[in-house]
Amino acid sequence: MTVTVDELFRIDGKVAVVTDSGFCAGPDVTPVLHAAGATVVLADKDPEKTAALARSVDPSGTRVIALPTDIESESSVVALFQQVAARFGRLDILVNTAGVTANMDLLETPLGIFDEQQSVNQRSTFMLMREGVRHMRAAGHGGRIVNVTTMGTLHPVLHGNAAYAASRAGVVAMTRSIAFDYAKDRILANCVHPGAVRSKTRFHETLQARLAAGGKMEGPGADPSRLPLGMGNGQDIAAAVLYLAGPSGGYITGQSIVLDGGFLIS
Repeated sequence: MTVTVDELFRIDGKVAVVTDSGFCAGPDVTPVLHAAGATVVLADKDPEKTAALARSVDPSGTRVIALPTDIESESSVVALFQQVAARFGRLDILVNTAGVTANMDLLETPLGIFDEQQSVNQRSTFMLMREGVRHMRAAGHGGRIVNVTTMGTLHPVLHGNAAYAASRAGVVAMTRSIAFDYAKDRILANCVHPGAVRSKTRFHETLQARLAAGGKMEGPGADPSRLPLGMGNGQDIAAAVLYLAGPSGGYITGQSIVLDGGFLIS
């Protein structure tokens, strides 16, 4: 039997929610899902930037919609999915792309900065998956969840990433558990683990200040010789998300796709 490219990768008629917090991978993922045929709901707390991104991808405003959402707020997350259900009557795909890193030595990390990374990277993802699964399960059509994390959950990449890696590793564990619990409902959940990919993670204000003052992030991931394929980009993430969200990803759940440019084999 011949299978066409469209049969593998088109997602016409599907409704996708792409969540972010400060525009990490969301601007790369959204155009690809839209081009593949989905209606995309953008959920980020900056209303102006979110609306501008929606207009840039779909000037007609019919298939890319901005719904300003604070993903760290339970009431805002619940309201997001209620609005999606009221407007579209379905939720097929949930892509969580938010991430923040402070990249700070363990002994210098205040509990507040640890908590900030947990809130954006893990706690918000828990709430988004909980409410997303609730609506997917109620509709009875199955669904796909894709969480963008980091390959730092699999192997240390930079010094000073204990708090960041812990928050991301928690997402991986949650994803696998949810994949196991809801496979019977045809809700498939997987992770994408970018390595040296630009724009995948927002830098915390303290890290931005440190870099502006001449500081550096150090470790094997900062060594070009450990990256046989060089730096990646947002399109690499978007391609992996589409694979997992479309018909092509219909027989994979609870798994991880690593985009590390060859780091783990170097």
